[in-house]
Amino acid sequence: MSLTLSAQPAESVAELGHQASALDPRRQWAKPDLGHFLALVTQLALLLAVLHVFRVEQFGPKDSGFFLMSSLAFGAFTVHYWLPFQFKERFWIGISFLGAAAMLDWRVILGLLGAGAAFYLVLSRDIPYWRRAGLVAAGFAVAMVVSATGHYTRFWAAFGSVFMFRMIIYAHDVRYIKGRPPLNDYLAYFFILPNLYFHFFPVIDYTTMRLSYYRRDINHVAQQGVWWICRGTSHLLLYRIVYYLKDTTTVTSLGSLLWYLLLTFLLYLRVSGQFHIIVGMLHLFGYDLPETNHKYLLSRSLMDFWRRINIYWKDFMVKIVYFPVYFRLRKKGIVPAQMAGMAAVIVATWVLHSYQSFWLSGRVVFSGTDTLYWAILGALVMVNVWVENHKPSGPVVQRWQKRLRKGLSVVVTGVVVVTLWSLWSSPTVAAWGDLLSWWKH
Repeated sequence: MSLTLSAQPAESVAELGHQASALDPRRQWAKPDLGHFLALVTQLALLLAVLHVFRVEQFGPKDSGFFLMSSLAFGAFTVHYWLPFQFKERFWIGISFLGAAAMLDWRVILGLLGAGAAFYLVLSRDIPYWRRAGLVAAGFAVAMVVSATGHYTRFWAAFGSVFMFRMIIYAHDVRYIKGRPPLNDYLAYFFILPNLYFHFFPVIDYTTMRLSYYRRDINHVAQQGVWWICRGTSHLLLYRIVYYLKDTTTVTSLGSLLWYLLLTFLLYLRVSGQFHIIVGMLHLFGYDLPETNHKYLLSRSLMDFWRRINIYWKDFMVKIVYFPVYFRLRKKGIVPAQMAGMAAVIVATWVLHSYQSFWLSGRVVFSGTDTLYWAILGALVMVNVWVENHKPSGPVVQRWQKRLRKGLSVVVTGVVVVTLWSLWSSPTVAAWGDLLSWWKH
């Protein structure tokens, strides 16, 4: 089984944090070009027009948060592009704070700044690492108790969106940073402009983010970002169609059932669309981050689906859960270590989805459908891991046979995925059973 982690060793982040000389290669990658700039700005202007005309992410006449955030990001790019390299990231952080002032209640802003300052002061102190990590964990425990009272829900949703997962990664990576962690890097990692609108946010890896900063020509990085914003916008527009079709579909036959199951799964287009837009916007400001989703409709196995559907979550789980379990157990055998690691990942994902729901909605979700979904998916993934490690080397097959096998594996995987997804989306197991037994109605 191949598990690839995009993040690189955290020790190298400290070196980047202190690079300020004229020899810094990132300065060369940041050089502006008028022709490229005009092409990028023209595309962004057209994109902004599309967002306005089709009212993307607008769910009411006064719901203009997404358009405001996009306008601010695209406008900031026109200034940021021409700034000297040493001022670029500070300007981006300032724009993020400006966006907070425009979109958030002042009490939410003060709460986020206070929490961020407290976490930074704790993690940057010269005390044993596990004491620092313990203080952060204690802070989260207190925050969860207070948020459970149901007061200040808007603040706690914003707090969770910013800190609930990325603080785990940052606390992990800060252990390997020599000296005091750079404040600039900390602010750029947690206070990200799109996160002020999108509470459901990709779990960006801290080390990956730092190492990706101006590692290629900004003109190429920004152009890729524009394409990803376009792709994300198309996903959001398709989501509207899918939502309408699902709402008007009645299950009366096997064909309509399969169509309904597919539409239920395709509601994920909203998530993949938002994630593409978020990372695309970060590309405009020099962060050459990897894509968040990769052709998940073409998955050829459940393991392949897991690798594609949410790449940032996969990397997060591999880094924080899989690797510690795998390396601790690999002396007992590679396959048992892999299976134990994947089992730990499935359990952690199940628990952390409820943890996420707690912060964003105030509810802990451990429903019957949720538990059954992760239990079945976990069992199938474990079988998948075992099969991948015990697959015999068969005879050489013709090209058409390979293509046929790939096509069949995509279809079978798709049927399994959409069926399980419908279980996860159902309010109860009984409701899911009623859906699948359409002929009884």
